[in-house]
Amino acid sequence: MVDAKHVVRMDGSRIILQRNPTWKSEVLGLWETIFTDPYIMFLFPMFFASNWFYTYQFNVVNLARFNLRTRALNNVLYWIAQIIGASVFGFALDYAGLRRTTRAVVAWIVLFMLTFAIWGGGYSFQLTYTRDEMPDDATNEHEKMDWTTPGFVGPMFLYIFYGFYDAAWQTCVYW
Repeated sequence: MVDAKHVVRMDGSRIILQRNPTWKSEVLGLWETIFTDPYIMFLFPMFFASNWFYTYQFNVVNLARFNLRTRALNNVLYWIAQIIGASVFGFALDYAGLRRTTRAVVAWIVLFMLTFAIWGGGYSFQLTYTRDEMPDDATNEHEKMDWTTPGFVGPMFLYIFYGFYDAAWQTCVYW
């Protein structure tokens, strides 16, 4: 890649690089954006919703229910599903064969269905245990579910779908 100071636009102008913005300039920029484009405020609930569930998924589900090696496997599968989800939704949202409004409505409907299917599955899984029943120290890791435990496949796919859904949501939010 060319160093940014050597980039020349088609019209002959050069790009201007802002170096090391301060926290004050960032806050003022946010305030200016909110003032000049107040509709940006409608995105804040989506920004919040796109990250709040990490604590639940990584601690209440993965840490509480699975032993160390199975948590590692779950996390690898989770992040692979993130890559796949972002690729699928990114391609679908940028597909030029459909109008932008059609793509937006289809994405909204798919997200709606995925929300209830995946989080409904998570709710069903959550009903099978409480955090109080789970061992919370490393000496009792053998009591937690392992990938060799019968019945592991369902929770594994739930965790994969959590990763896919997170990427789908994030892609739609930023699209």
